[in-house]
Amino acid sequence: MPGLIRQALRFRVGMPSSITLGPVVTRGKVVELRPPVTADAAEWSRLVRPERARLEPRWPESDLDWPTRTSEAAWRDRCAEFRGLARAGAALPFLITVDGEIAGELRLDRIDRDRGSAEVQVWISQERERASIAASALRLLLHHAFGEHELRRLTAAIAAGDHGAAALFGRAGFRREGILRAYRKNTDYELWSLLATDRPEESISDLPMVSAMDVPGGGRGFERSSALQRRLHELVPGGAHTYARGSDQYPEHMAPVLVRGDGCRVWDADGNCFIEYGMGLRSVTLGHGYRPVLDAVHKALADGVNFSRPTELEVAAAEDFLRLVPGADMVKFAKNGSDATTAAIRLARAVTGRDMIAVADQPFFSADDWFIGAVEMNAGVPEATRDQTVRFQFNDLDSLRLRFAENGNQIACVVMEAATALAEPEPGFLEGVRALCDAHGSLLVFDEMITGFRWSASGAQSVYGVRPDLSCWGKAMGNGFPISALAGRRDLMELGGLRTDSPRVFLLSTTHGPETVSLAAFRAVVKAYTVTPAPGVVLTSGQG
Repeated sequence: MPGLIRQALRFRVGMPSSITLGPVVTRGKVVELRPPVTADAAEWSRLVRPERARLEPRWPESDLDWPTRTSEAAWRDRCAEFRGLARAGAALPFLITVDGEIAGELRLDRIDRDRGSAEVQVWISQERERASIAASALRLLLHHAFGEHELRRLTAAIAAGDHGAAALFGRAGFRREGILRAYRKNTDYELWSLLATDRPEESISDLPMVSAMDVPGGGRGFERSSALQRRLHELVPGGAHTYARGSDQYPEHMAPVLVRGDGCRVWDADGNCFIEYGMGLRSVTLGHGYRPVLDAVHKALADGVNFSRPTELEVAAAEDFLRLVPGADMVKFAKNGSDATTAAIRLARAVTGRDMIAVADQPFFSADDWFIGAVEMNAGVPEATRDQTVRFQFNDLDSLRLRFAENGNQIACVVMEAATALAEPEPGFLEGVRALCDAHGSLLVFDEMITGFRWSASGAQSVYGVRPDLSCWGKAMGNGFPISALAGRRDLMELGGLRTDSPRVFLLSTTHGPETVSLAAFRAVVKAYTVTPAPGVVLTSGQG
């Protein structure tokens, strides 16, 4: 059995029923399979009694009433039965625990050593019914069944129409074989099975272990990541498709190449587990694999992704956005932040008839020439373009006044983040920038790529009470899905539309800008924020 899985199993001396599997971390919750004991009676009774509608059809028929069947005495009898079956090698029962509390049951029944087969039965309470928790528990059991028990075939009886159970077992590799007509009275069941030879190939990242694997590096080293990184440098300039993801941004010999994420955690190719502080370069606020977003994406995907005309989804997404951002009258969606900021620059130049741009001394605004010409890595940008962008210091109004004084009335707009993780605006600073722009006839552009949907769903402009003329959004809008936006005053944005007598601005026009998947993800994020105010949670966690 692979060494990684051995780390997941803790064996206690005694009967087979005393095996504990896990723990694993799932969405920040510690999931473990442990043997049932009589001391669990009170907790088990409290858990199962409200679940009659879900549980009774699964249990063998009985003349006893439900309170009697779910009493503490009934649990003690059940434990005695479990012990007898375990001694005979006919069953292996577990309780699913989440952060130490009982959440459900999972067991191997009808174990036949000669045939190498067993039946899997799983139940998890409605309160804890999250696919990720049940999936982690099932994955632990499968590794044990095929590994230590050396079984060759597992089956599961799933009630016809139970799509949640079908999805759970389907993801684990089980296949539907047919209908079990008389398995339970009044209900048809489907037979699903998994052969040891057919189970998904084990990945070293399958089981997010607690303990050593939750320590950065996990004691496993970075051998595979280093090999992959070398290969990346042979295939991709810089070894990453985004410079901020490059190995030069991380300690030497510790640049993990990632394989998956769940919640706030990620796993690399060597099996190390990390808490991803940066969360997709700040593009993820609800966690990796956030189910409501994925559900919305799956639904949109089934109806088509890209069309030759606008979709109803574009209307709904635009309305959602503009309800959140009271400082904007119109919005146009795109795929990445550089598209949005460059469109804002083009629009500002068209409105003012000026060429120069003043940008705050903040890290990044665009991959396009107007900004790259102002950074050290500017090879390939014409000198004339470089000279059109000037810098000023954040929280220093005098430095911006100087730029206006030096360049007369040539500055089309001022581009800046209203705040960063390292610097809040000092009292009066943003108001002063707004006043300087107004006095010199320049537009004010807020880059809300990071602050939007992180400082607030309505952006930093709502937090600090200063309205820009244009604002650029992206990153957390889609919880990792690619979407950005340019928003602003109607009189400005209409210059990129059809309802204007002025020279038209080629504002934004991208094939994939309005594709349905990212718009659906965006709408799901907006909906999630009405239930769980993610920016407030992030703020509270950071202050704690």
